[in-house]
Amino acid sequence: MFFLLILAIFVIGTLILAKTDAERHFIVFLIRTKHFLKFIDEIARIMPNLWKFVADLAIVLSFSGLGAAYLSKYRKNSRNLDIIMLISGVLVILMWSRGLLLSIVMLCSLLMGISSLSRLKNPFFDFIVATSLISSIFLSAMPWYLAIFEGIFGPLAIVFGSLIEHAFAITSGQSAIPGVSPIIPWIEAGQWGFVIPGLGIFVPIGYGLISLILLLVVHEGSHGILARVHKLRLKSTGLLTLGPLPIGAFVEPDEEEFNESESIVKMRVLSMGSFSNLMLAILSLLLFIFLIMPSSGWVVKDSNISSIENGTIIMAVDDINISPESHIAAAMDACIFSNRVYTIKNSTIENKSVINVTTNKGIFPVRSEELVRVKLRYVPRFRYSYNFLGIDVSAILINILFWIYFFNFNVALVNLLPILPFDGGKMLIELMSMFDLSEDAVKKIAYTFLFLGLLIILINAYPLLNMLFDWLFLIIT
Repeated sequence: MFFLLILAIFVIGTLILAKTDAERHFIVFLIRTKHFLKFIDEIARIMPNLWKFVADLAIVLSFSGLGAAYLSKYRKNSRNLDIIMLISGVLVILMWSRGLLLSIVMLCSLLMGISSLSRLKNPFFDFIVATSLISSIFLSAMPWYLAIFEGIFGPLAIVFGSLIEHAFAITSGQSAIPGVSPIIPWIEAGQWGFVIPGLGIFVPIGYGLISLILLLVVHEGSHGILARVHKLRLKSTGLLTLGPLPIGAFVEPDEEEFNESESIVKMRVLSMGSFSNLMLAILSLLLFIFLIMPSSGWVVKDSNISSIENGTIIMAVDDINISPESHIAAAMDACIFSNRVYTIKNSTIENKSVINVTTNKGIFPVRSEELVRVKLRYVPRFRYSYNFLGIDVSAILINILFWIYFFNFNVALVNLLPILPFDGGKMLIELMSMFDLSEDAVKKIAYTFLFLGLLIILINAYPLLNMLFDWLFLIIT
């Protein structure tokens, strides 16, 4: 009955929108308005030079050494690259320096080096220094060769490298899991949401909509702010809806004016979308980590033992703590796979017929063959707990923060891929301008990346085709 009510509301809302002047593509609507243009203008007028610096920082974060070489062309108009180099150098000193005297020597050398680079205005030297600094920052977190690629090309090298590696795993038969997968509306166990096929990820409808709408508002709003910082005209803002259901927002610039603007202007506008999503992802992740605390154990979901009821927390087995190694990773796993259950391994209790199980309700002797059949769930503990009318507000907030991080982080990286029509593909074309290439040469490079990128993506998506055939076969038979 509830499903029919929701369906009726959806159909009626879609029919009402179809009668308006909103642009329609089947049941997808673009509802344009000019109401938020003044708001974007007000934000753009707040410290426009700071916005330009943030956009230049986004360029370097997107393309690392190549991004620094690109900005080197515009040193005469801005000192932003000097500041970015200084920040990167200070991070390297903080990470690798041993002792105050060495830190002072390194800082003085850094300042003199940046001063020399500022006078030289040489893209090659800026590229070498920026690559070295960024590679040094990532050297502590990844193998040296990946750190070098990160220093040269930016995060797209890691993303492309991961996709290529997974493509080889798929073609060699080592993996049947897709490397890429769409997100589609779905019903699972009677619950509406979004599913990512092949990965077993289900996002409840509320969390998914909040995350996707916020993602698009931040992404498009950032493009709009930088456009107005550079005095580019915006035609409208608006909502993107699926029927009456809001699924995003957009900012519509004057395409002709944008295409005719200076390369650095286009680069700044394009870079801000993914950068803003990445910053939102990092902020959400930090809040998530702050609010999550180690759980005291595993919650029993399905028990066949009279002494251990459902909802009991198992903390130890034979005085061996069974808490997960990382409570953050376990909490993330609980958000992604909310219905996943676990069991205690036989190896944990081998050669023992009776086990002492420590719970929040006491210590109970349990037969080992019964204990291995108990189904458990990890339920994270929160720094602040708040319930309203029986609703666990803390759990809802934690899930919202996680899914905001999940969507924004992944979309930010994918959008940086140097493939048209992603922002990364458009930025690649602007990046090529520093090599004084002909328009035909730039197009050939762009189409080469497009072809290779699509090939890699299609190989990564190949397991989805097998899953589709299996699903159709089940329906037919």
